[in-house]
Amino acid sequence: MKEKDLPIDRSKHVIYTRNAKKCVQKLLHRYYDDQTADDLWEKVQLKYAEFLKDEPALGGAKITVSIYDPMGLYLAAYFMAVYKTAPEKMSDETFGAFIDSICASDTFIKMNKGRNFFTEKNILTRDALQQDPIFTGNQENWQYSFSYDMSVPECTITYTKCAICEMARRENCFYLMPHLCKTDFAQQKLMGNTLIRTKTIGNGDDVCDFHIIGGKRAQ
Repeated sequence: MKEKDLPIDRSKHVIYTRNAKKCVQKLLHRYYDDQTADDLWEKVQLKYAEFLKDEPALGGAKITVSIYDPMGLYLAAYFMAVYKTAPEKMSDETFGAFIDSICASDTFIKMNKGRNFFTEKNILTRDALQQDPIFTGNQENWQYSFSYDMSVPECTITYTKCAICEMARRENCFYLMPHLCKTDFAQQKLMGNTLIRTKTIGNGDDVCDFHIIGGKRAQ
């Protein structure tokens, strides 16, 4: 199915990225024969659209791939759609291996390697989003505090609410969260940063305490 035909309200949400599509399609063809993979792909698309029907609005076209949290939610919805539509129920181990394969894929590496998290635009956007009613106004979206020091550079992000966790609870697959949360470490490592996190809502803690230390100066 063409992405333009998916039943998604574009004023509220965006479609998965081209790179994410390429990454998942490659893995489907690795695990299944071509016909099964092609049939499964359309089911994944429709399940993804179904997830977003109940998801609080995140600004639609105003959200871009330069804003990490919303795109992280869309990727998580995408991966959970694969889990939900697999011909046979995926074991926890198999889903974990699927996420590891995503993180090790050429496409994921290309998406993240060498990207500078500590650009002025990204940091100021994150700072402003703390008070953005579109982003944090709904209790099922993110709630967080943010501070930064560009001279290091480093930042701390303390989430008290995670939209990805809320979506996983609604879809009865919260138990997948430890696997999905691993992608944060893979992403920051590829960017050349160090992520320190001692608590994670996806593991049952009350907060996610991100401390990101940059390997690059802001540009």
